[in-house]
Amino acid sequence: MNDHDVDTLLRDRLEPFLGRDGPLRWSARPIETAAVWNFCEAVEDANPVYWDAEQAIASRFGRMIAPPQALMALNMAAWWLPDFLRERAEQREKELGPSPSSLVYDIVRELGFTTATNVTREEEYLEPFGPGDGRMGQTDRLVHVSDVKQTRVGRGVFLTTEIEYITEVDETVVAKARNVLLMYDGTSARRD
Repeated sequence: MNDHDVDTLLRDRLEPFLGRDGPLRWSARPIETAAVWNFCEAVEDANPVYWDAEQAIASRFGRMIAPPQALMALNMAAWWLPDFLRERAEQREKELGPSPSSLVYDIVRELGFTTATNVTREEEYLEPFGPGDGRMGQTDRLVHVSDVKQTRVGRGVFLTTEIEYITEVDETVVAKARNVLLMYDGTSARRD
């Protein structure tokens, strides 16, 4: 199948999913002080509003917060769960159903673009967040799928997703992100 035929097939199959919000998914755990400290240790961030309640309360934030750049780390799924918790999480996922973005990724993989690499990610932080905000919720929406492109790593398509993050306690939108993912075949790398 040539690239033009794949482009047409992609447009036809993916059009129903573009611009549709996925279900609201919550992080596995609430934002907790220890998790914020672990992140700050890893990146060597000594800002007192992340470490010291007294100084944080006296700051313009009035409380301890998390570094904005910890957004993804605080939203990561658990690496391992006991069977009963894993089964519970799987049941919740089944009830929510797949996001339109994940359905698109499945279709793109069916067409042979099975390797993924993140190209860019932009985050806009709207409000501080941190311990006391509960879990972090996120919704995603696929907003663009490129035509098939020949890249240095292989033929592929660029998928652009917008993500919105909210806090559980008061449902404040704290951040928005725009992510571009390249899914490619890996067998047709350009030889320079």
